[in-house]
Amino acid sequence: MRAAGLAGVAAAAIALCVLAPLRYVSGDTTGGRVGGALLRCAGSFDLSRVDWVHDEKVRGRTFYFIWPDVTGEYTSVFGPAPAVIGAVALADFGEGATLDDDTVRRRERAAAAVLLAISAVLLAVACRARTSWPRALVASGTAVLSFAGAATLGQGLWQATTALPPLMTGLALVAWRERYPRLALGAPAALLLAVMLRPPVVPLALAIALSWVDRDRKRWLIAAAIALAAVAPLVAWNAIHYWSPFPLGQWHANANQSVHVFGAPVGIAGLLVSPGRGLVWFAPVALVGVAARWKSPTAIGVIMQVVAMAAFFKWHGGLGYGPRLLAEATWVAIWLACDVRWAVLAPAIALTVIVGQLGLWKYQPEQWERRRKPEANHAAFWDVRDNPIFATLDTIPAGTPPAYDSPPTAFLRCDHGTVRTR
Repeated sequence: MRAAGLAGVAAAAIALCVLAPLRYVSGDTTGGRVGGALLRCAGSFDLSRVDWVHDEKVRGRTFYFIWPDVTGEYTSVFGPAPAVIGAVALADFGEGATLDDDTVRRRERAAAAVLLAISAVLLAVACRARTSWPRALVASGTAVLSFAGAATLGQGLWQATTALPPLMTGLALVAWRERYPRLALGAPAALLLAVMLRPPVVPLALAIALSWVDRDRKRWLIAAAIALAAVAPLVAWNAIHYWSPFPLGQWHANANQSVHVFGAPVGIAGLLVSPGRGLVWFAPVALVGVAARWKSPTAIGVIMQVVAMAAFFKWHGGLGYGPRLLAEATWVAIWLACDVRWAVLAPAIALTVIVGQLGLWKYQPEQWERRRKPEANHAAFWDVRDNPIFATLDTIPAGTPPAYDSPPTAFLRCDHGTVRTR
């Protein structure tokens, strides 16, 4: 019964992701899709081997999601993980192979769907440590059905998509630490791996880790050794490309756009209550979880994650559906909510699921993002009558130019270590 429930959640997560309409996601996922093709074709992370990236390099220009590292290669600012996962999904893209662009996008989405399914199973396991199996499965299903599940992280290889499974692994191991103390020794490794894959989740991962803290020196040493071994490949990659053990690409790219990458937390209200990016609209179940356990280290971690993202100069996260920068925090907050009374929890779950499914099946950037241009006009995030949720019910005006996350192309071709699109 338990195995069947977990398998059902995983299968539902994959089905939802891959059956939804194929759409433009964001430039933040391009490194995973195109980078995966390049890694399979050339065995390289240097995106200047993709013809349209090379053209921009020759002109002295680049894209936000691609940054020249210390080796002179143009690598993804989101690190190697999305490309590695993308390469697994493109196993047949070798020398001379050609794949049409839709196929590549569907493969990328299928890989994201598998990662989301794994995360959903781990969340259910984490919830079972505090509540019954039916409630644990409902909590896991809520995360998948929310804006932070299939509608966003399951539609492409975001940096957050690759970091979610280790984050959920760490959460599950901490949740079961008293019953399985030896397994819990792997919790710091999983949480550190999540941070190395996605540095912005430091507040969240650190708060979860605080619940693991063990006073036994021997256990500390064992946990530290496991953690160092887990992140060693990423440390090596960072050392080669940034002369640092830390993932600095994203920081450099952000610093190139703004003098103050982080500053006063100007986006707190926006991330909590604005119709364009507020949790109260997109995932009220997350707020219920934090309110129910606001004194716990993990709840404080969720709050600090909100503050950290609110202090980011792009607190709204750029193009996306809902408060995407709080996707991981939403999953953790749902874990906090899994044993809240049904009378309180049910309405929050219902709204979270309805809004999430609107985004999955109906949302397209042309309906709101490209029309309102909220990055330049922050007032759009506060428009109650015209926001991303209501806009999903609108038709796209005739003649609206389609959105794209890379130069429009019909195919990708592997040609002697170069990915060509023409």
